[in-house]
Amino acid sequence: MNNKEIKELIHLIDQSSLMHFEFENASASLTLSKRESGEDSQKIESSRSDDQTALTRPESSMQQSDRVEVEADSVDAVNAEDEHFHLINSPIVGTSYRSSSPDSPAFIKVGDTVEEGQTILIIEAMKVMNEIKSDVQGTVEEILVEDGQAIEFDQTLVKIKAN
Repeated sequence: MNNKEIKELIHLIDQSSLMHFEFENASASLTLSKRESGEDSQKIESSRSDDQTALTRPESSMQQSDRVEVEADSVDAVNAEDEHFHLINSPIVGTSYRSSSPDSPAFIKVGDTVEEGQTILIIEAMKVMNEIKSDVQGTVEEILVEDGQAIEFDQTLVKIKAN
């Protein structure tokens, strides 16, 4: 389950009369519940059983479950903001590189105009360099990864305002 699907669930629960929702599969469990105190927020409790959590967190800060407070208004704002941008997500797990070599300039920077099919970054996976290309024409609004950063499958890499 990715962030977009979780945001959609939060929105649907917020709009419904449901007070509690639970979902579980082999790699994650998700519990959404509305507060009965009348506050306009929801609680998300997520437990991950796969190894991704262990890779991204130091041993001392790992917990059996992660708790995050999300205000319903902020979820709507995030959903509205994402509708104005085209998000380019990673098709693979690997390491990001923003240029073809350490001496070369970055493929893109914020404010650049990109063409459909233009290389925006490289993801190295198993010693293979995979070019990630823009699938739209537009202006780079935000680059969400750093050079040398570990990348997960379906992680958002770049936000582009499509023309």
